[in-house]
Amino acid sequence: MLFAQQGRTSLALGAASATLIAALLLAPAGSPSTQCALPSAGGILTARMGSTQVLPGESHIAVSIQMPQLHATQTRPPLSLAIVIDRSGSMEGEPLMNAKLAAAQLIDQLSDRDAFTVITYSSSDEIVMPMVRASAENKATARGKIQMIWDDGNTCISCGLERGASQLVETPISGGVRRMVLISDAQANTGLYERGELADLATQTAARGISISTVGVGLDFDEVTMMNLADVGHGNYYFVENTANLGSMFSRELDGLGMTVAADARLIIDPAPGVYVEEAYGYQLIRQGSRVVVSLPDMRTDKALKVVFRTTLSGDQGARAVGNLELHWRDVQTGQAQLATTSVSTVVTGDPDAVARTIDVQATTAIEQARTARVLEDATKVYERDGYEAAQRVLDRHRNAIRANKNIAAPAATAIETKTEEAIVNFGKAPPAKAKKAARADAFELAR
Repeated sequence: MLFAQQGRTSLALGAASATLIAALLLAPAGSPSTQCALPSAGGILTARMGSTQVLPGESHIAVSIQMPQLHATQTRPPLSLAIVIDRSGSMEGEPLMNAKLAAAQLIDQLSDRDAFTVITYSSSDEIVMPMVRASAENKATARGKIQMIWDDGNTCISCGLERGASQLVETPISGGVRRMVLISDAQANTGLYERGELADLATQTAARGISISTVGVGLDFDEVTMMNLADVGHGNYYFVENTANLGSMFSRELDGLGMTVAADARLIIDPAPGVYVEEAYGYQLIRQGSRVVVSLPDMRTDKALKVVFRTTLSGDQGARAVGNLELHWRDVQTGQAQLATTSVSTVVTGDPDAVARTIDVQATTAIEQARTARVLEDATKVYERDGYEAAQRVLDRHRNAIRANKNIAAPAATAIETKTEEAIVNFGKAPPAKAKKAARADAFELAR
């Protein structure tokens, strides 16, 4: 949902090497050397301040990205899919049974234009089904092999990531979408298990044109790590408490992949003099001199994406340029690198009434969605450290502020208030692991 229809966050992004990530973001593997420039007037990329006039100091830029719809003659892009299943000892019984069933159901939904592989990992990794085209014969073979998966050992998430990536590189399909779906019910405890190391690995994988969606099942997994992997891996994050719901989650993921038209995406903002970009809510910010770079998830035609920057404006009042923005991505239909550009400007004033008269409701709505994602994450950290009552105070203040803000689109304001109240209830009554995971999952969605 963007501006009133969309939300996203990537939270607590660990300690991945900024130099490594920046280099990979700015030069994604496999990108053609030439780019097709598209005008922002086509609606792909727009950027707006929360109001036409702003006070000096803190302000926000709400960026909207909307990919064009597929033409009637176009079909969905072909898919190369790696299903990477945790089969460690903690998956014993119903969790592993449900994961196997969901994987088989997902494979059944692939067409012969697609390709797939099935990987398992515990203390090491294993190729259950090598990368093959999704023919009826290969799908039948995979279903039989999936039934033979059994549980044992520790949790080597890096093993699964590395093996899944190596198989996706061998896809028989040219172009299209290459996606890894990683399932885990526990914290990594062998192989690479530090958050920063895993984030570096996911970043390198994404730079090879492979996006990563992560699925945390149960209540024992490390949700921060799983969200980190999805963030830097250009994918989605799911919290599935009951593994019986894995099938519907897989269906949502496949539906989204069918609408995906842009991969290897990154947003670059070049701020004007006197403008400093403090952060991008829910995204990792990589600085390259005065410019900043944000890695984006794969983008779909049916769902807009937003990025909200918090900035500081200093200097003289009056009409001001704020910055120039570039959106880079790879068209998954043609493989061609694409570019859209836009700019944002404002009037800096010392008059609060002038600011109030020029509020942009759509931009303000997007900004408050992103800020709510941050509040949910902050409240979760307070809950971990100081308990329920302290977290409730954080959320109550935010809920009251949202109720008092008449410049938010009504449906979005209701959704924000609902998510805030759900977090208050969960922190007060739910098991701590569930309360934290639910709040962070809601934050992930709100900030996108």
